[in-house]
Amino acid sequence: MFLLYADASGAADLSDANTRHYVLLGLAVHEGTWFALDKRLNGLKSGYCQPGDEFELHAAEFACTIKEQDEIPGFAGMSWTDRRARVTAIRHAKIAAEPTAKAKKAREKKYKRTESFIHLTRQERSSLLEDALDLVGAHRGIILFGEAVLKAHPGVAAGHIDPVRQAFEQVVSRFDAFLKRRDDWKLKMSPRRKIDNGLLVLDQDYSTEASIVNQFKDYRRRGHPWGKMQHVIDVPFFTASDRVGGLQLVDICAYAVRRYLDKNAAAGSYEEKNFQRVFHRFDRDNLGKLHGLRHYVPAGSCGCLICQERGHAPIP
Repeated sequence: MFLLYADASGAADLSDANTRHYVLLGLAVHEGTWFALDKRLNGLKSGYCQPGDEFELHAAEFACTIKEQDEIPGFAGMSWTDRRARVTAIRHAKIAAEPTAKAKKAREKKYKRTESFIHLTRQERSSLLEDALDLVGAHRGIILFGEAVLKAHPGVAAGHIDPVRQAFEQVVSRFDAFLKRRDDWKLKMSPRRKIDNGLLVLDQDYSTEASIVNQFKDYRRRGHPWGKMQHVIDVPFFTASDRVGGLQLVDICAYAVRRYLDKNAAAGSYEEKNFQRVFHRFDRDNLGKLHGLRHYVPAGSCGCLICQERGHAPIP
């Protein structure tokens, strides 16, 4: 059994100008290597928090600016305990200064998102992101699948293509194709092979859950656009990401892919370096052909590493 943890980065809403892409990623791991991956993730986290503390690895909550840290002279030279105490004091003062109960509640909600990371400097939080990506990149049992949809694509902008539906279709069908490829290889070795199946585990998102479930059921009845779904079984399971390490890791990978593309895939950039930490984990066949990741943009309009490898980049 292979487990495919799937999560998205970026808003699918075309009116949201904060993100240029909607990215859905799936992280597949064989059940036999799950424990090793979970142990590595817990070991990584322990290096960024006090003993006994826990946090969810969620890019939006730590790969950001924490303004209160900039208001504290010598913040980097303080202990984690002192940093947390100083930031907390500033935040409490700002909450108290809000004129209405509604404003106080809104500020409390905003601060809660980053609460687990206020003891880490910006550099330490960048290192956390890099270390998490390196963990995925170094774990040989991981295979990634993804679809990155440019929201300005004519088909998307005109309403003919739903980014969420298309991304789910691409990720699930590529995962199924990967399992079929494994089975075809096993069949050559022995007709009495053990067949690998796949199970989907998705982060809870009530705005898309019903649509995805119906889409998956349709694949089971009729197949997906590239044929019958043979190896992905049961129905997608939705759960809270704070309970599942695989969902936290795929969140980090989806964020790295989206940031790379949203920043115009600039060569030599920090975003490109982070993307390259996991790019080799996307599914490829025995000849090295990339199957696991696509950048959905008008043909010949993008020179990113994905489009280059898939042969869709502009011709020099």
